Amino acid sequence: MPVGGVDELLDRQLERLAAQEIGVAWELVLSLNTADPVARRALDAAVARVPAVRSRVVDSSAVRGAAHARNAGAAVSRADALVFCDADDEVADGWLSAMAGALRRHRAVGGHLEEERLSVPGQAHWRPEATPGDLPSYLGHRYPVSANVAVRRDVFDTVGGFREDLTRCEDIAFGWDLARQGIELHYEPAAVVSYRHRRGFVAMLRQHYLYGIGMAEVLARCPEPGIDADGAGSGRLLRSNNQRVERKTLVHFARRGAIAAGRVVGAVAERRSRRRVVADPPTSATTP
Repeated sequence: MPVGGVDELLDRQLERLAAQEIGVAWELVLSLNTADPVARRALDAAVARVPAVRSRVVDSSAVRGAAHARNAGAAVSRADALVFCDADDEVADGWLSAMAGALRRHRAVGGHLEEERLSVPGQAHWRPEATPGDLPSYLGHRYPVSANVAVRRDVFDTVGGFREDLTRCEDIAFGWDLARQGIELHYEPAAVVSYRHRRGFVAMLRQHYLYGIGMAEVLARCPEPGIDADGAGSGRLLRSNNQRVERKTLVHFARRGAIAAGRVVGAVAERRSRRRVVADPPTSATTP
């Protein structure tokens, strides 16, 4: 579980994890993604308040970002199964046992995100459903949301974990990496996490703008399943995902506009980066 800050939301998630009943030994790895010593002391104190959970804290502050934090946490675990959640959400009763049971039948599992219980009043219809009866998809390829995903250790190692070079959307890239390896991704509706969305209109627009940048980076850097690496034409970088929404309001169009703006900015940045690589190819060192 990546941890960027320590607050009452983390306390609630730790309490929910302490209530999990699974019948086998498990360990909670908290990956602290900040070097702030105050945060470390607060996290140690929070862990001490839930002695029912066997846990340890890992310092992942060398690289900021949830993808690195998840990878750093997974690196210290010797478990055959890895299950990921976030510090500001709340896992439901039976979440961990449902994930463990699904992993006995499948190699990679994405759970269900329940979006009502922790929803912000008035924001219920601002976004499309995260898991509308199945896992979400990007350009027709399913992926697990990183806040509720489980994989076997060998699968995680095969795909190289979460990509750390993306601004956002590392979960999309993770799903694509699984698909390219021919690894089936199973949706487990019984593994429920109550998901907490960002509060406020401006915060949502910023989040979706960054999603747009991440989407452009995924398309430019990650081969799409079923398409060779040379198939990334200029139009492909701006293809719509065509997500369904219950109602189209001004908020919907603003959110879609933020994603589109991010995708344009991300696509332009990727093209400039490619041109720099072509214009300044690396030179090999020679011995005089």
